[in-house]
Amino acid sequence: MAADNFQSNMVLETTPSGEDRPQRLLIDCGSDARHSLRNLGFMPNDFDGVYISHLHSDHIGGLEWMALANYFVFDGHRTQLFAARELLDPLWEHSLRGGLETSDHGNSKLSSYFDVVPLTPKDGFDWKGMHFDVIPTPHVVTPENTMYSFALFGTGTEKSFFLTTDAIFNPKDHMAFYKKADIIFQDCELGPRHSGVHAHYDELITLPDDVKAKMWLYHYQAYDKPDAVADGFCGFIDPEQSFDLG
Repeated sequence: MAADNFQSNMVLETTPSGEDRPQRLLIDCGSDARHSLRNLGFMPNDFDGVYISHLHSDHIGGLEWMALANYFVFDGHRTQLFAARELLDPLWEHSLRGGLETSDHGNSKLSSYFDVVPLTPKDGFDWKGMHFDVIPTPHVVTPENTMYSFALFGTGTEKSFFLTTDAIFNPKDHMAFYKKADIIFQDCELGPRHSGVHAHYDELITLPDDVKAKMWLYHYQAYDKPDAVADGFCGFIDPEQSFDLG
């Protein structure tokens, strides 16, 4: 991401009918979350749920902070943790167990801190009147293995959106979601090197005009940004920018 940006984590907020308090879903919780959320005026107990797309630190590095802050500072506040079932064991074993297992209430596990909701792409999940399809998207592809990130297609009462999370340039598999969505949030890398693990601007610019016309770009590095609007996109997302998703 750009040097003056935080990581690509997003807050979805709604106030259900008949309720006074907004409900918030944090989409990914990277290692910058403690600072980026404070800039927005939020603390860990302001969230009812957190969705994890994949296991890179810019998407999960803040979960230990969230778990410990909710447990010790905010009276054991419980947050739902939504993630594809196949991510949950490695999330605990390889990323969180070392810092969270031993606590004042004995040996702990992921469910000691979160209300864990395992997801399957077949079913997706519902949250506060919105349905989310969970879409496995190749992120890192090697001869030995493929690391998937689980993109989201959210459908509300008036609008739908497609959030790629982190994904290779894959128009063949993504085009149906591009066409169906009212708003597209697309991870995008800049600069001379094409990493092959994110869609590069040079690739995205080849998409059809009607797709680019509803696409916002994020997850970009600290290079000079091209004129995305002139190239047919909605633009690059700025920190703390908000969207009405209906």
